[in-house]
Amino acid sequence: MTEARGDLRRSAGVLCAVASLATAAGNPGCSRAEETPGRTSAGSTGGTEAGPPVGSGTGGEGGAGGGGSYVIAPLAPALPFDATPDPGGAYVYFTGIDENGTAGVFKASTHGEVRSTEVAVGAPFVAPLGIATSTDGGRLFVADPGAGSAPSADAGGLFAIDLAGGAVAPVPGGEGLLARGLEVTRGPSGEDRIVVAGRDPEDGQPGVFALPARGGVAAALAKGSPLVDPSGVAVADDGDVFVCDTLASPDGTATIFRIDDGFVSPVVAGLHAGYPCGIALTLDGAALLVLARDVVRGAGEIARIALPSGARSRLDAGALGHDEPGGMHRAKGADVFAFADREAQGKGSVFLLRR
Repeated sequence: MTEARGDLRRSAGVLCAVASLATAAGNPGCSRAEETPGRTSAGSTGGTEAGPPVGSGTGGEGGAGGGGSYVIAPLAPALPFDATPDPGGAYVYFTGIDENGTAGVFKASTHGEVRSTEVAVGAPFVAPLGIATSTDGGRLFVADPGAGSAPSADAGGLFAIDLAGGAVAPVPGGEGLLARGLEVTRGPSGEDRIVVAGRDPEDGQPGVFALPARGGVAAALAKGSPLVDPSGVAVADDGDVFVCDTLASPDGTATIFRIDDGFVSPVVAGLHAGYPCGIALTLDGAALLVLARDVVRGAGEIARIALPSGARSRLDAGALGHDEPGGMHRAKGADVFAFADREAQGKGSVFLLRR
């Protein structure tokens, strides 16, 4: 077993819910060892049924991102890891597995259809944890830390999916990063760039990296301490990067860091986040929404982190039993969010959060 697979076993406990992905990623350990792994289809009806909103709430103080009500609604039953709306919020794309235990990327409508369809399933995907859309919505980018040329050399990879033609291709420069989470933004030159949470292929240090979406050299934005196992990524309009590290707090809970011109500072600690950690900025940048776990209720919750103060409040809670939260992203042009949440027995759903 390679060191990289050992890292996955320590951090990506959610993968144990799926036998095929657990095998491919070196049988990572469960976040709840006493639970029995299960399986469901990305398009089956064995999970949460779509229907009325499961919760609503207010965002607290501060800006358009803080005021007003948000509503959460399940879109489609699935076993998802990460989810993102398209730029306009008409569709949600997510990574997960199908009923045969095969990893891939799927699509669900935000207009009430209780089903999902395949976008790309099977090779080259092994353990696709992260997903993000290009700024124009024409491509999807997928972070797969389990991908590699051989079982003993899981270099991990970044992949691009051309939604018009369906072609899947590696992003040059993304190999070896063991990418867990990612976001896509406009770079200084006006072209899309990918911001990735993973590890430096040269020295193995955890970090956050950026590379052109067309491929190129991955430059470190920050690496090493205090980062331990970064996964969720969100990027502000001013270029600041927020990253969620699920193991960086002294008690083993998650910490949100801000990366500003190479300087890493904590924003909030002690979060019970899932994997990959789901974080997203509100459209106005006034707050971070973090998909977390309400350990008292046994349910997923969304924590609102006011910026720049870091004040924390609960925006809303998810469905009872859905206490294995995953990734979360916002539509590029609207306060519409998609997130992945799972039940203990391997069922789950893709959810939509909007005002």
